[in-house]
Amino acid sequence: MLKTLSISTIIRLILLTGLLSLFFACSSAPKSFEGVGVLKDIPINKEAVKDAIENEWSIPEQYKNISVEQIKAQIEITDYMVIKGAATRAEKDMIDDKKSPKMKADIEALASYANKLISLEGVVNIGGGQKSSPLDIKETQPGKYEIWFCADKNQQRKPCRYRAFLLYEGPEGKGDTLFTHDNVIRFWGVMLGEEIGRLSTGNLAGYSYKRYPKVRVLDLEIIK
Repeated sequence: MLKTLSISTIIRLILLTGLLSLFFACSSAPKSFEGVGVLKDIPINKEAVKDAIENEWSIPEQYKNISVEQIKAQIEITDYMVIKGAATRAEKDMIDDKKSPKMKADIEALASYANKLISLEGVVNIGGGQKSSPLDIKETQPGKYEIWFCADKNQQRKPCRYRAFLLYEGPEGKGDTLFTHDNVIRFWGVMLGEEIGRLSTGNLAGYSYKRYPKVRVLDLEIIK
């Protein structure tokens, strides 16, 4: 009986098939064409890629024409610990019927918060194992930042267990210096879904994967 594959697994299989086809095409190509950029002939739907990125950053329609003050007055989640399914075990590319009932329940629980308003106070996660390691911030486009937020503002546990993945628009060109190690921040935003993050286990296993909330930030303040 055939097993149902997850979307990410199917995509990997398609990519693998394409790479194998490319390999055999290159192997059988005349020597006069060796070194010529074969990859440039592979069609890439640039518009689809652009649309996917823009959709991720877009603000849900119901919040586009609402003031920040109104958003703040409607916040539903102010405590990380009430978010069911957050900071739970996740494995990439697992076949659906291999996921445990608990894992499936965690996925559904976190997904149920989509489009809900959230506000948390904490710090930016540290990207490495040292206190002086760079902050876990990536400026993927000018003024657009992907930030791993830590709800434990005292960072008593390292690595931080209670995280959220923030999409935040700010000043351009700051990179991982957008905030400092001493900054405590509060954000207001809308829940989008989940982001799978890699967490160092500190043992022979090396890493584990956890499921965290993904949030489109609508407003942010530096508390200190």
